[in-house]
Amino acid sequence: MQVSRLELTDFRNYERLEFTPGAGLNVLVGPNAQGKTNVLEALYTLATTKSHRTSRDTELVRFGAPLARVTAEVQKLGEITSDLELAIGAGGVGTSGKLVKLGGSKQPRLTDLLGHLNAVLFASTDLDIVRGEPDERRRFLNYEISQLSPRYALALAAYRKALEGRNRLLKDFKHGHGDVASLEAWTGPVVEHGAKLIERRQAWLERLTALAAPIHEALTGGLETLHVGYIASFPLTEASIPEAFVAALKAARREETARGVTTLGPQRDDLTFRIGPPGGMLLDARTYGSQGQQRTVALALRLAERQLIEETIGEPPIVLLDDVLSDLDESRRNQIFALSLSGGQTFLTTTDLAPIPLDAVKNARVVTVRQGVFRDA
Repeated sequence: MQVSRLELTDFRNYERLEFTPGAGLNVLVGPNAQGKTNVLEALYTLATTKSHRTSRDTELVRFGAPLARVTAEVQKLGEITSDLELAIGAGGVGTSGKLVKLGGSKQPRLTDLLGHLNAVLFASTDLDIVRGEPDERRRFLNYEISQLSPRYALALAAYRKALEGRNRLLKDFKHGHGDVASLEAWTGPVVEHGAKLIERRQAWLERLTALAAPIHEALTGGLETLHVGYIASFPLTEASIPEAFVAALKAARREETARGVTTLGPQRDDLTFRIGPPGGMLLDARTYGSQGQQRTVALALRLAERQLIEETIGEPPIVLLDDVLSDLDESRRNQIFALSLSGGQTFLTTTDLAPIPLDAVKNARVVTVRQGVFRDA
């Protein structure tokens, strides 16, 4: 998979950018706050329909402009696909303020963009996946699974809609009025779509863990093992997930009506990362791991994700390295370059070329970025 052309219009600090990336490593070098990360953000937003830096779409639009556009031509398995275009602030699909075009044709759903470009992003904020709040880990699951499964993204949207309706009714019950039949009508789709999310999260996580564990072991020189677990907000018994979900919601009815909110479901689930010596006791990396150990877990997850996407779609995704080299020692930097550059396209931002292996720089497309202007180095 390769981005053969990228155009930005009124995206962040770019009034207009036309960039023809190289097929391998592309290095964007320059001082901080010049627009390097904005390019990676544009690519990631095109791949996932969401920014990794903000939930406010208005922040993606250049100040004073009515909307922003990200357009790319993507080669998949050597064949040029139609242009991908995402307009932000266009008041398009639903209430998202985004408009999607494939090959110049407007699409009815934002999720129609998913799967046409796959990207793995390495950023300093990856540490939050391990040490941050549960929201960070759920966001990690939702963003990355949606790239490979538009059906997951649709189920997620349907679940959020049903959850919103159910929560509105629970608030009515909290204030002394509410209709039981209406609540049950919303509970059905909450269970249906919520169970799909949990099932697909577990299946994806099982595949990811199988890849992440040996990568983590290699990164630690065989001194540590990694176990990733899914923590559901209700007991997953021998019954099916929908049956277990229904039973748990019935048991929680009194608490939910008192609090006016749905207390169980995938919006409350979490992940756990346990590390320890081979054959020894495994401890929660979030609570007991050092920052170095947490960073290694996050790196193993991203490297495994890159491998998982390649196994699923049959070719490497593009890799986005956002100023992460300074946080890693030489062996971990070499691991990133060994895997991210093995036949795929990579975009790397840095303030200094020194941490990049000389052989990689010699074969890279290197551009300097200053105040949103690209110049070949």
